[in-house]
Amino acid sequence: MNLDQPSGRVPERHRLRRFLSDAVVFCLLLVPSMLQAEAPVVAHLYPWGLQRGTSAELTIKGSWKKWPLKVGGTLPSGLKIELAEEAGKLAVEVAADVPPGIYYFRLHEQQGATKLIPLIVGEVKEIMEKEPNGRPGEGLAVELPAVLNGQLKESADVDIFRVTLKQGETLSLLVVANNILGVPMDAVIQVCDDRGFVLAQNDDERGLDPQLTYAAKQDGDFQIRLFAFPEATNSTIGFSSSADYSYRLTASKTRLLDFCLPLAVSSGESELTIWGSGFESEVMRWQSTAENPYFSIEGVPGTVFLPVVDAHIVVAADSSSVESPMSVMLPVSISGVIESEADQDVFEIPNLVKGESLVVEVFARMLGFPTDPLVEIFDMDGKLVSTQDDKDRATRDPAFSYKIPADGNYQIRIRDLHRFGGPRYAYRLEIKKSQPKVTLELAAGEFIKTEEKLEIPVTITRTGGFDKELVISIEGLPEGITFAEVKSAADGETAKAVTLILSGPLRASAQPITIVGSWEESRVIAEYAVEKSIQRRTDIWLTAIAGEGE
Repeated sequence: MNLDQPSGRVPERHRLRRFLSDAVVFCLLLVPSMLQAEAPVVAHLYPWGLQRGTSAELTIKGSWKKWPLKVGGTLPSGLKIELAEEAGKLAVEVAADVPPGIYYFRLHEQQGATKLIPLIVGEVKEIMEKEPNGRPGEGLAVELPAVLNGQLKESADVDIFRVTLKQGETLSLLVVANNILGVPMDAVIQVCDDRGFVLAQNDDERGLDPQLTYAAKQDGDFQIRLFAFPEATNSTIGFSSSADYSYRLTASKTRLLDFCLPLAVSSGESELTIWGSGFESEVMRWQSTAENPYFSIEGVPGTVFLPVVDAHIVVAADSSSVESPMSVMLPVSISGVIESEADQDVFEIPNLVKGESLVVEVFARMLGFPTDPLVEIFDMDGKLVSTQDDKDRATRDPAFSYKIPADGNYQIRIRDLHRFGGPRYAYRLEIKKSQPKVTLELAAGEFIKTEEKLEIPVTITRTGGFDKELVISIEGLPEGITFAEVKSAADGETAKAVTLILSGPLRASAQPITIVGSWEESRVIAEYAVEKSIQRRTDIWLTAIAGEGE
């Protein structure tokens, strides 16, 4: 058969040619819409923060369509973030009355918004590293206390800072990189003598971030040395570096605020016992506010996140034991420290009734402590009735419910799983009786609405017998976008999850929205998790991309 002549069907090579041609046209049509929905991305800031009462220019590494972008998010009045004329530069100014802490903002444009970006405001001066600083004898000489900002961006990079210590002086070091900032590095910190011999070293103290305290044995010059491995382990054993490996190293030889007890507070004034280098059971009073959940001390490096909880606030007594437990009333938030290998804290909950369920949750690894908590429940006869370890391998912190089998008093004991202990083996233990409750959760905090419909999945968690029908709705939508209310029944598939569908003609907009679940008595607001943080937020960001003709 002559393949050049028609035969009633298209020859194979012609069909292939037509397919490839159609595919090219399809891709050309698809690419603009794909590019249109590409949100800007910020991989890191450098530096990640600044001292209050100062201003600084920060460099952004990331990707976006067109500079300048816009700043989104709720920030205190004294914190100003402006985009400089030069692409990738932020001009940041922090008034002296802005409380130290972590503040989150977004950058957004017509194509979408970044994830939340952390910006740390501190109490002490900030110092930038100077290269070369990777060999003994190199490195910037620094006066402490200070926050040392650096980048491990060259191949097998090592950063060195030089300090002078007197015999008996204590050098305290705290790195923030993977924790809070999400930098994909596993840092190691060392204290070395002036020849480079290692005197002290720490790796994973706060998640993958190190923390170290070293007391000088003699007068002299010392090196602070920092290097890193990759966050995702592989078969390669060696130093790692990247343009994204930017860190904050807080260093002090006087005082450094590590944490305080209690680790959660009630609304109003609280009495705090300070833990950290240079503190000897110092007690301070602090007025908590919803706008500022971070505790700090003027002139002292370090901040502590203190959530406000609706519970009795208790600090574990050192004298609590199996024979003499500490009695607590529910709901309760207990803070304590497992100070030695043999230490365990023991609490008694009186007058529990058969059929009641206890909801127990421990925060330790999630708060940056090395504690691996083990929780045991004993009945009134001293019989072990429940043992709980990790909720999951990601957190290593227990979270569970326990149904009371008989009326009586029960003991809850907490210790470290591996029988470790020390001044940083802290924990926060929360216990309450199960009550009807519902939560709404989103997998992300940023969404983009194009000409196509936008689907927002909402996960619904019902506990304690919550059996109300919910109406899920959205508040704060921009003009031109509509949605249909969705109902979540008391049981069945919609009791666990629903999907909100946004549709309608578009006008370009970028703004926060709120997703709400309502029932006759009350309402609940949907939350999403902040990456590398225990915080949860409700400020969902919606970008609407204008349709044709808009």
